[in-house]
Amino acid sequence: MRGVLLAICFALGCAHQSPRAPPLTGWRELRSTHFTLRTNLPEDSARSTLEKLETLRWWLQVAWSTGGDSPGTTDAIVLGDPTELLTFTPSPGVATLSQGGPLLVTAGQTEALLGDRSPGVDILAHEVAHELIQHRMPGAPRWFHEGLAGYLETIFAVDDRHVRFGILRADQLYWQPLHLRGQTQIDATGNAVARKALSLDETESRRWESAAQDELTELYASARLWVGVLRTEEPTRMRALEAALAGGTSWRRAWADLRSGLDLARLQEKMFWSTQQSVSGPTEVRAVTPLPVSATRPVSERLLARWEVHLVLAELWAMAARTPGGEGFAPRVRTELEAAAAAAPAEPLPQLRLIELERDPDARRARAEALVQRFPTSAEARVFLARVLRDNGGPVEGRREAALAAIAAAPDDVDALTAHAIEEVRAGNAVGALRSVARAEALEPWNPAVFVARALVLESIGLCEEAADAVQRALDVLPDNPPPGDVQALVRERERIARTCARAGP
Repeated sequence: MRGVLLAICFALGCAHQSPRAPPLTGWRELRSTHFTLRTNLPEDSARSTLEKLETLRWWLQVAWSTGGDSPGTTDAIVLGDPTELLTFTPSPGVATLSQGGPLLVTAGQTEALLGDRSPGVDILAHEVAHELIQHRMPGAPRWFHEGLAGYLETIFAVDDRHVRFGILRADQLYWQPLHLRGQTQIDATGNAVARKALSLDETESRRWESAAQDELTELYASARLWVGVLRTEEPTRMRALEAALAGGTSWRRAWADLRSGLDLARLQEKMFWSTQQSVSGPTEVRAVTPLPVSATRPVSERLLARWEVHLVLAELWAMAARTPGGEGFAPRVRTELEAAAAAAPAEPLPQLRLIELERDPDARRARAEALVQRFPTSAEARVFLARVLRDNGGPVEGRREAALAAIAAAPDDVDALTAHAIEEVRAGNAVGALRSVARAEALEPWNPAVFVARALVLESIGLCEEAADAVQRALDVLPDNPPPGDVQALVRERERIARTCARAGP
């Protein structure tokens, strides 16, 4: 999970507030071109939030020289009050991945500005930036991912055709007058001292997940400053990095090539002087085209039923359970899903989510097949069955039919595409399989399952080195703090391919 900005949360005073459970009433769903927003904010504030999300997404994409529009949509859950968010996370904003894809979670503001309680622009920009980074820089390490999101959250509209990135707040550049690691971070006159950024080697090598709070604050500040100075002082290298990633090169390989030859001493001195002289660190200005007015208006808007609110709460508890130390929240997920299923027995989605919790492969497959029989017109049920058969194995009978039904019901669903690719390989259609995998990768270049499917297709036609590289890509794009079992399974798969794959002829 990315975007856990504890330092900001404490600066906002979250530590002095008590969590308050969200209500089950007053929820609405708003859909736009790129977002599905579920929120219990007031109606006008909900619409303002959707407009901010679409506008920021439009603006932020100009930060990449490769241009173009990232595919897909993002789910956003915006709670009405920060104390409700504290029920699930101490962070003011989270960008993560749910089973359904990218998920952005935050809360509105308690104090309305001109009646608008929508979240602050910096928080929304930070979390939208994380989702765009997943598409445009898949596999980026934690320091770069967080550093770039922190840099991009500084977005400011200079006028209707230009945005600026890079001016950080004073609290991000200066130590506050308090004791940190036993040392007073103030000078002889009692003023705050400018932060001294970690070296690039230190920033890259530190383990974020085990860092103490003061170390985490230092890492965030250093990562932001390094990303800023790299973008403004080494624009040619950064454009080359973006182009390499857009072309399918793994981050690990692209960065190793482009990091070589950096004058780190010069860059560190540049950072030192910029933070000593002013709060205006490295900045850049990018041109933007006007956002069509229609893009910020809801495509649809409706009130959520009670069972749908239970599904929202289940997603929030699942997010909390994925955080380090949050395993104890897992039972809350089942409780909310069972409440949703009881409230809406004729709806397939609560049943599907409950089946996802099933650990026994045979029972999981049987329940997925029964779900399709019960809800034969449900695209979600057909895609889920195809995913279960793709992942769990079992009898070959029925797999191809399930994959074809899934791809017909949801042609742009990545689970349907990868299940279809594997079945095409079994049918001897490697060209069709590669076409499906390529489409899946274009939609979700951050999804490990896509590269596992690519590896299986490449192995089937004897492209063994490329197949092993695809498994390595799956390892490279695993999210932060992946379950050890996921890592071990991919390592075993890479070793199996290297050991048993039969090379194609000359």
